[in-house]
Amino acid sequence: MMPPQDSREETAVADRLRPHDLVLFAVAIALVAALPWMLASAGSEPVEYRDHQTGQDRTAPAWVGVLVFAVPLLAWSAMKAWNLFAGPAAATLGPGGLRLYEEVGGLYLRRDVPDVDVPWSEVHRIVLWRRRIRWLGFVPGWTTQVGVEKTGDWYQVSRKEPTARELASREHRPDGSPIRLGSMLSARSVRLTPAAARRLAAAVAKYAPSVAFVDERIAGESRAVEPVDRRPRN
Repeated sequence: MMPPQDSREETAVADRLRPHDLVLFAVAIALVAALPWMLASAGSEPVEYRDHQTGQDRTAPAWVGVLVFAVPLLAWSAMKAWNLFAGPAAATLGPGGLRLYEEVGGLYLRRDVPDVDVPWSEVHRIVLWRRRIRWLGFVPGWTTQVGVEKTGDWYQVSRKEPTARELASREHRPDGSPIRLGSMLSARSVRLTPAAARRLAAAVAKYAPSVAFVDERIAGESRAVEPVDRRPRN
């Protein structure tokens, strides 16, 4: 754990907008614009439906069915937008070390207590990588993660170094982490977009310029994460 330090000496990095959420927000805006027309078109005629809890037939105005679809989508989008603009810290960095905060429910909200809390002296390198996931349990996808490899990490519990075959592997473990990366990395990682990673790289360069920040998202194409350039252009 990194030693206590003045928050005024720290830099906080918030996550950035994800491309699929841009699509979600566009759909939500279109739905808000179309909602009055949809409600008017549905009308107020009573329709019957089966209550699955009681097994009884009930009636409700037709426009209620529109709200059953629209309200959850709009509420989900609003919560995401609120947290995105609030900008809770996904990472805080200072002279003493680095903290990473896990996201809550895919809503850009971050936990108050850090999941990763390490001093710079224990950081071997910081890694940007992709976790393989399955949306809805079957649709393949990826989430971008940032994690910390410590100086004393082993490749896995029983072995310190990976084999050449493991380093060249494009396969993934059951937790979605690449086999070519150490098994301990996943437990010290949080979700972060590539755009936010560039801001994180700028903070790493400020507080710990000797620590490598590596982009390992694509097998065989390891490269340094370029920090965002905040200098004014002429």
